[in-house]
Amino acid sequence: MHNPEWSPRAAYHLGELQWAVRDPAGAEAALRVATDAGHPEWSPAAAVVRGVICASRQDVDGAMRAYGAAIASEHPTHATRAWFNLGTLHQQWGELDLALAAYRRAVESRHPELSPRAADNLGYVLFNMLGEVDEAAAFQVAIDGPDPEQAALARQNLAAMRQLVAERGRGQGFDMDEDVKDISVGRGRGTQKWRRWVGRDPS
Repeated sequence: MHNPEWSPRAAYHLGELQWAVRDPAGAEAALRVATDAGHPEWSPAAAVVRGVICASRQDVDGAMRAYGAAIASEHPTHATRAWFNLGTLHQQWGELDLALAAYRRAVESRHPELSPRAADNLGYVLFNMLGEVDEAAAFQVAIDGPDPEQAALARQNLAAMRQLVAERGRGQGFDMDEDVKDISVGRGRGTQKWRRWVGRDPS
């Protein structure tokens, strides 16, 4: 018997599995069934994965449509995930104003996992790509968040940013794009590089 609740869920999980085993055509076919079902949970979840698949083959329009469908659902997790992924997509294409807007929407969601990640990416773009030192306090959102790993990453990035600002103040010039990626900051045992979540899909 057809189960209207089970079918979209099964299609979503089948699509995820096929994507994991590198069958994008099969994945998209299954995920399309889930998205077309109009289910409040599995349809936006499938739309996000479809966006990831489109982005992987540089189909920006397709990715934006898929993420837009997830955002339109207003699902507390999947819409936020779509905002985050949309931010990374725009960032990778150098569309920084759009990336910042998407990251800010993800931050505003207050999602316990995705909001801190978006805040760290927001701080990275503001400081490393736009030179907005004051506004890079976005890192503090991640530091204050519930995710210990993300908080540690944000503290590390904020420390690197402050070190670079101090060096600039002492007249030691640096290149925003190159030096921030290469800076090492002492953190307890050994050193760690400036890191970021850019391009890492949280799904």
